[in-house]
Amino acid sequence: MTQNIDIKRILIPIDFSSTARLAFNEGLKIAAQAGADAFILHVAEPIRAFDFGKQKYIETQEAIERVQEGVDRRIEELWQEGGLEAVDRRKVHMIVRGGRAHEEILATAEAKETDLIIMGSSGASDKTTAGSTSERVLRGAKCAVYFVRQPGY
Repeated sequence: MTQNIDIKRILIPIDFSSTARLAFNEGLKIAAQAGADAFILHVAEPIRAFDFGKQKYIETQEAIERVQEGVDRRIEELWQEGGLEAVDRRKVHMIVRGGRAHEEILATAEAKETDLIIMGSSGASDKTTAGSTSERVLRGAKCAVYFVRQPGY
C-alpha cells in the first residue's frame, strides 16, 4: 500500500558539501514540481564575541550578517550551477542559524511545519549507514526525510 504525502513545505539543510549541493538541486526541483515552499537552511557554529563590559560571550549581529551574505552568495552560485531558472524564487526562503546542525534542522522543520526534509548524506565509513547528522535528523524528525548521496556511493 502506498501513501501519498501532500508536500507543501520542504526543508533543505545545506553545508555546501557536494552531497548538500545535490540535495539543494533535487530539493528545489521537487519543490517546483509540488508547488511547495522550500526553506533553505544553513547552520553555522555559534558566532560569538566576548563582551568585556558584560564579561560574557554574545552573538554579534555584524558577524551573523556576514555569514548571511556569504550564504546568499553561495546559494546564488548553486542556483546558477543547477540550472534552476524555472524555480519560483518567491517560494524559496533562506534561513541561517547558529548551533548544532541536527538540533537546528529539527527545530526549523518543526517551526516551519515542513512535510519533507531533503538533505545530503555523506555517510560514515561504510555504505550502509548515514552520517551522524543525517542519522540524528532521521531519528528525530516528525516528517519524511529524503537523503541524497553521491552517485555510486
